Amino acid sequence: MKEEVKTELELRHLRAFVAVVEKGGHTRAARSLGVSQSTVSETLISLERTLGTELFRKGARGVALTRSGEALLPHARRILAQTSELVADLAGVTTQVKATLVVAAVESVSTYVLPPLLAGLRERWPKVRLEVATGVCAEIREGVAAGQRDLGLSLEVDGGQRDESVLTRARLVIFGAPAHPLAGRKASPDELRRCDFYMSDAAGDYHQALRRHFEAADVPQPRTQALGTVEGVKRGILAGGTALGLLPAHAVRQELSAGVLAEVRVSPPLPGLVLRAVLGPESGNSPLVEALLGSLRGLALG
Repeated sequence: MKEEVKTELELRHLRAFVAVVEKGGHTRAARSLGVSQSTVSETLISLERTLGTELFRKGARGVALTRSGEALLPHARRILAQTSELVADLAGVTTQVKATLVVAAVESVSTYVLPPLLAGLRERWPKVRLEVATGVCAEIREGVAAGQRDLGLSLEVDGGQRDESVLTRARLVIFGAPAHPLAGRKASPDELRRCDFYMSDAAGDYHQALRRHFEAADVPQPRTQALGTVEGVKRGILAGGTALGLLPAHAVRQELSAGVLAEVRVSPPLPGLVLRAVLGPESGNSPLVEALLGSLRGLALG
């Protein structure tokens, strides 16, 4: 007896399917969608189970579509296009959109970048409820993959890869109290290693960037201490001593401009950061997400 084909299709199924076809593989599709490769694989398995047929086969240059996959592709593209058009049309004719947008972001972004942008969204859509959750990059990705967050914003060491998920670049800054011996001058790795470093998370991407800096100079690593929050790092530096802080430039821009803190320039420069969007399965159809991402793309973070 032929197995009955189920019809519980979801947009996340079609979005993953089209992404794999258009990007030429699971890895690139995952990167473009802002999810893990395992999430893409599990979504496609669920889609094939729902349809009761295989959609991909091994080809000479990686994955290739089966006849069922070829039949599905134009329908999937049309459904996704119509869904995006529908959402855009509704958003264009009314400001009474009622929705909840939950954004997960690293602390420096949620505190120093998002507030004015979210205020703009509230002005455009007064009935939208906006929530922001703060976490480290791994927590952000897990929350989006689990459907607990609509959009994630992670700040990662720039690996040189450019895709649609990269919104803009950011700069790491080493800084100290104005009276610090290295304040306002260029310091060598050997001078820097003699100082303790304060950072909000001593196991995150900022720490990776600092480690790469000293490894490139073949100089021993300095001692690092995690103070938990951006504000904790600033207060720790201002409390005195010879420690230096490490934070994104946008998190200390005001203090540096006012002379409350002083930048320590380094040579060679520290690795850069990229602000990357992590999209949930249905985020691509949200006018709220589209508007927020549009505001973030190319934004000067210092």
